[in-house]
Amino acid sequence: MPTFQYKALNNLGKEIKGSADASDARTAIANLRQQNIFVLEIEQDTDKKAGLSKELDLSSLTEWRSVSTQELIFFFKQQTFMLRAGLPVLQALQLGRTQASGRLGRVIDRMIADIENGFPLSQAVARNPKVFPPLAVSLISAGENTGELDLVMDRLADHLEKKAALKTQTINAMIYPIIVILAAIGVFIFLVIKIIPAFAKFFAGKGRGLPPSTQFLVDLSAFFVNYGLYILAIIIVIIISLVLMYQTKEGRYKLHNLLLRLPVLGKLMTVAAMAQLTWSLSMMLRSGLTALDALKITAKVIRNRVISDKTYAASDQILAGKDLASSLQHPRIPTIVTQMIAVGERTGTLDNVLHQLGDYYEERLQLGIRRLSAMVEPALILVIGGMVGFVYYAFFQALFALAKV
Repeated sequence: MPTFQYKALNNLGKEIKGSADASDARTAIANLRQQNIFVLEIEQDTDKKAGLSKELDLSSLTEWRSVSTQELIFFFKQQTFMLRAGLPVLQALQLGRTQASGRLGRVIDRMIADIENGFPLSQAVARNPKVFPPLAVSLISAGENTGELDLVMDRLADHLEKKAALKTQTINAMIYPIIVILAAIGVFIFLVIKIIPAFAKFFAGKGRGLPPSTQFLVDLSAFFVNYGLYILAIIIVIIISLVLMYQTKEGRYKLHNLLLRLPVLGKLMTVAAMAQLTWSLSMMLRSGLTALDALKITAKVIRNRVISDKTYAASDQILAGKDLASSLQHPRIPTIVTQMIAVGERTGTLDNVLHQLGDYYEERLQLGIRRLSAMVEPALILVIGGMVGFVYYAFFQALFALAKV
């Protein structure tokens, strides 16, 4: 019996490699599917590839970039509507293909071909890892098992909409402060390179000593003119070091842990992580996934490494017999979260409690972003105004000193 080498995704969306014995490639794929393994590429373990394996090689998809979030939202909403109208999955995709174009259209074509060849939708989705996240694969697989595929599609659309709305709000809140910061840097450079040296040259010709404030500006300007390139080099080295540090698991963990300790930003990041944790767990539990699988998938959704690692570690504690609330206890996870989860476990309403917590933390996150933006904007304006005002003060103080002579 031939042996086939394969690259696949497991039910948690993790890429794995392995081998399987089967009479042909299609049988190998079917056997692996029963083990919740979604094949991406498969080939016979000889120099000569099986004809079917060549057909099923999806490496060409890996060169495609992901489609936009808005396209995915529209796709999931469209599929929700058609599935609720009673259309089979294949017809829903075929009808959806008429509204899609570009890269998403090509992906749907591939999915249609897979379903026509007998594969379930979850595997067709799994074979497009650059378009659909592991969360979508797991939820769609659960929806197929529970017969609630339309609900899963609706939840995925809602999830992506919330992420997109939060991203837009965050970007909008950052645009003005970034512009002000860049303006402040520009003003500072202009003052240091042009204005203050001109002051120094003008007053030096008068043969008089400068007032302390004016002398401070002259010394500051001289320092940056003489050592500015060195300072810039140090800043670049620090940035590169942080980027390289962030590429490692340990470094990312340390940086995220440091960010969580910051007074204002740390609190906001904790709120964001709790929104991701509770809402994702709720969505997956409502879709029929076990708490164990839901924790492992949620760990990939959470961006903060500290909370993500704790969430994944909680799955091991679940296996050891602990409940969800005690498994999630951690200094960086608010006590109210674990207390409410414990209540949900006792009353059998865990998914509803998690959903309410998710909504609560999402509202707090949006409010926190607005408040932070409202605090930063006037603070930056005061900094720029104070900087320019001090220059004027030092200049006129020197002029008044000369006038008294």
